[in-house]
Amino acid sequence: MFSRLRRRQLWPFAPLILGMLLSMLVVGWLTWRHALLNESEIFQRQLEVRAQVLTQRVDRFRTLPEVLSLDTELRQALQRPLTSKDVDYLNRKLERANGASRSSTLTLINKQGIAIAASNWHAPQSNVGENYSYRPYVQEALANGSGRFYGIGTTTAVPGYFLSQAIYDETGNAIGLIAIKIALQELERQWPNAADIVFVSDNYGVIFLTSRESWRYRLLRPLTHAAQIQLAATRQYQDEQLTPLHLRLRKQLDNGSRLVDVQDPDLPRHMLLQSVGLLHGQWQMHLLHDTSTSATTSWWAAGAAGGLWLAGGLLVLFVRQRQRITRLRLRSRQELETVL
Repeated sequence: MFSRLRRRQLWPFAPLILGMLLSMLVVGWLTWRHALLNESEIFQRQLEVRAQVLTQRVDRFRTLPEVLSLDTELRQALQRPLTSKDVDYLNRKLERANGASRSSTLTLINKQGIAIAASNWHAPQSNVGENYSYRPYVQEALANGSGRFYGIGTTTAVPGYFLSQAIYDETGNAIGLIAIKIALQELERQWPNAADIVFVSDNYGVIFLTSRESWRYRLLRPLTHAAQIQLAATRQYQDEQLTPLHLRLRKQLDNGSRLVDVQDPDLPRHMLLQSVGLLHGQWQMHLLHDTSTSATTSWWAAGAAGGLWLAGGLLVLFVRQRQRITRLRLRSRQELETVL
């Protein structure tokens, strides 16, 4: 009997508790979704700005090989045997053309893929005399007029982005090419070095630029057998071990952003992934952002909604209780008047 009475006393509170939990769930979810979309739009714009900076850096050097490919002295050098004096002259010519920049290297390459002159001629690891015939930017320039390629330098071991332009003789036949190597690593110093991570991946899914050093040369997806053969043939990443990066898609948002699970002990487990295409779709720049701010906002909103629902429910119960007491008093008075 006591148990039944207790259940009757607690029964009015059941809808109150259920309503509070439901309001917390709905408001928390809606707030989290709205906050996440707002954050993703803000960081998408930041990512697009960083992508533009990288593109502008490449474009700054793009016209140089095109202009040099029309140089008469370079064309003539590819059509005759060269003396050591000729090579020295060409080296210094390319050095002057390259200017004071330490972020690029110019190399004159003949039809056989041999570098006959380079702006880094005085460096301990000079390009002069090296064979680059296996590099895609050499093969593409000789076959199609121009080429592009990112990889670790086989001579300097310094990674960079290679742009090449074919040099033609008077009959229109390709007799060699001029190539420029652009160093992009200094851009990484401008990227955040915190919970947010900026990184760039190539068409194989290999991360080669990143604000998190331990992620360099990690894989966003497994390499196909054909990709492994191609990477080995071009020596794009030399002997670097390309290990998988464990990112698992959790949810796709309406604006194209993705929620992913990250298996990294130093990072939050759930993060927001933004991506944007670079250089005609050759690469992708990504931003991983911690979603804890959105989660905290949703928890506060859920708590506020639950508190408001609870306060409103208690107020309703209080008013109903007062009305019930008033009715009982009125009934008691009427019964007393009837007896008297």
